[in-house]
Amino acid sequence: MSRWERSNRKPYRAKTAAWAIALALVAAVVAAPCLFADEEEEEPVLAPEFTLPNLDGTEISLVDYLGKVVILDFWASWCGPCTRAFPDIHALEEAYADRGVVLLILCFDKDDEDARTYLVENGYATENVLWGSLEDARAVRDLFGVDSVTHTLVIGPEGYIRYSGHPEKLTADVLEPWLLDELVVDPSEDAADS
Repeated sequence: MSRWERSNRKPYRAKTAAWAIALALVAAVVAAPCLFADEEEEEPVLAPEFTLPNLDGTEISLVDYLGKVVILDFWASWCGPCTRAFPDIHALEEAYADRGVVLLILCFDKDDEDARTYLVENGYATENVLWGSLEDARAVRDLFGVDSVTHTLVIGPEGYIRYSGHPEKLTADVLEPWLLDELVVDPSEDAADS
């Protein structure tokens, strides 16, 4: 290539580089809102109503907990990930009970005695563990559209599902936006305690 040909190519290279830079800037401006936008939040879904007996035989209805923050844990004593996350879920309930958090455990054991044995041996209460039968537990699971036993939901005070995911991912930071500033006590409960 002659000297004249090389010198005539410089403007072409400069124009090509300028166009490439301009196109890159346009692409960056167009893509920036997509790259840096928060994930689009879905509208919250109202939790479906259900009633099941607990391991002690008392009927428990989800509607009884309106006004509280319910952690609904889908659990089984035979499920390794469930039992590993169990202490942390209980610790969240204990830490935030004064801010309206209650824990309900939907049990997927085939036999209620298997669940009771595990809970008692490990120092857990049984009154918040819901079990009518395995079929009943599956029916509630289907109501919520959950497809695995190792799953946890947070239902806010107004009855909407605010978190749905693996129990190990439920942390205080995830729970915090739904906590009550102050636990509201029904005056009739105080009169009944007197």
